Amino acid sequence: MKKFLLVFLTFIFLVSTVSWAVAEAVTITLWGWSPWDEAFKPILPEFYKKYPNIKVDIKIMSNPDVHNKLLTSIAAGAGAPDICGIEIAQIAKFASKGGLVDLLKPPFNAGKYEKIVVPYKWHESLTSDGRLIAFPWDIGPAAVFYRRDLFQKAGLPSEPASVQKLLSTWDKYIDVGKKITIPGKQWMIENASSIFYIYYAHQDFFDKEGKVAVDSPRALKALTIAKKVRELGLDAKVSMWTPEWQALIPDGKIATQIVGCWFGGFLKTWLDPNGAGKWGIVPIPETPGLNWGGSNLAIPEQSKHKEEAWKFIEFALARKTSQIAIYKAVDFFPALTTAWNDPIFYEPDPYFGGQKQRLLFINIAKQTPIPVVNPNDPMAESILMQHVANCLDQGIDPAKALKDAADEIREKAGIK
Repeated sequence: MKKFLLVFLTFIFLVSTVSWAVAEAVTITLWGWSPWDEAFKPILPEFYKKYPNIKVDIKIMSNPDVHNKLLTSIAAGAGAPDICGIEIAQIAKFASKGGLVDLLKPPFNAGKYEKIVVPYKWHESLTSDGRLIAFPWDIGPAAVFYRRDLFQKAGLPSEPASVQKLLSTWDKYIDVGKKITIPGKQWMIENASSIFYIYYAHQDFFDKEGKVAVDSPRALKALTIAKKVRELGLDAKVSMWTPEWQALIPDGKIATQIVGCWFGGFLKTWLDPNGAGKWGIVPIPETPGLNWGGSNLAIPEQSKHKEEAWKFIEFALARKTSQIAIYKAVDFFPALTTAWNDPIFYEPDPYFGGQKQRLLFINIAKQTPIPVVNPNDPMAESILMQHVANCLDQGIDPAKALKDAADEIREKAGIK
C-alpha cells in the first residue's frame, strides 16, 4: 500500500510539474517593419535555447501601419502587442501620449545600460519627466556616399582621404559638382533638398523650450546652399524612393547621396548589388556629426507578458553578440557602443572598395549632439520640407521660406 501511494504521489507530482511548465509557456507578439524578420532570425535559436518557454511572434507590416495601429491601440485601451518598434521620427509623439512602460523602473531596470548606449540615442527615448519609454536599437550616422567611378571620370581623386578634403566645405562640394555634372545626363546629387534635410532629419524643429527653431541661422545657411545647388543645375530634381531615383543610382547617374549609414545595406542588397568597388563614403561637409534614422523597441502597458517581453528586448538589444548578428544580417548600425569593438568594425569592406567605413560611422556617432525631440516633430517636418520645396522649385527667398514655415508650424502647433 505504501509503495502504491508513493508511486501515485510521484505520478501526481510529475503531472503537475508538466502542467505548470505548459502553463508557463507564453508567446509574445512583436510589431515591426521589414526587414525585422530577417534581423531577428539569427538570434532567435539562441534566445529559444535560453528561454524555451518564450516564443516570439513577429508581425511585419508597413512602418506607418505599425505606428498608427499602436496609437489606435493605446487610445482604445486594447489591441497592443507585447513589443512594438518605434522609429526616431515617432518617439516624441508616444512620449506625450503615454501607454508605454517606463523601462527604468523594476523589473526592467534598463538604466544599467545607459553608459553603453551612444548618448544621443539614449536621450531620444527619454521623456521630459525622466521616463525611458523605449530601448535604443540602431542609429543612422549620416555621411556622403559617393561614386568613385564618377569622380575618376571627372579627373578627380577618388580615394576617401582625398575626397574628404575635396568635399570639406560646401563651397568645395559645389565646385566638385560643377566638374561632375553633365546636364541632362549626370548629376552631383539626386535632389538639392537633401542638403537641407540632413540637418533636420526627424528632429531639432523646436528648441528645448518648445519654441520653433526652423528659421535659425543654421537652417538659413543650409537652405541657401541647397538653393545654389539647384540654381546651378547640379541636382537631378528627383526624390528618394521614387522609381526614377531607383533607376538613376545603379546606372551611375548620381555622384553623391547624403544619407544615413543604413543606405549602405540598401546598396548592397537591392539598390545597387552590382556596385561593389564603385562607392566610397566621407563625412558631410563642415559637419562632424549628424544622424538620419534609427529605431527602438517599447513595451505597451497593455502587454500581459511584460517580463518576457523585456527578456527578449534585453537579449536582442543590450547584448553585444546579438547586436553583431543583427548587424551582419541587415546592416543595422548598433546603438550599443560595446558592439563597436567587434573585429567587424575594423575590417575593410569590399563593397566600398576596401574602405573601413564602419570606423567612419563610429566617429560620426561619437560627435553627434543630443537632439531635441518634440511631439509635433512629424507635423513640423512635413510643413518645413514643403516650404523647402517651394523655395527650390519656385525660387522663393530662403529666409522668407523659412519664416513662412516657422509661422505655419506655430499656427498648427498652437504656439504663440
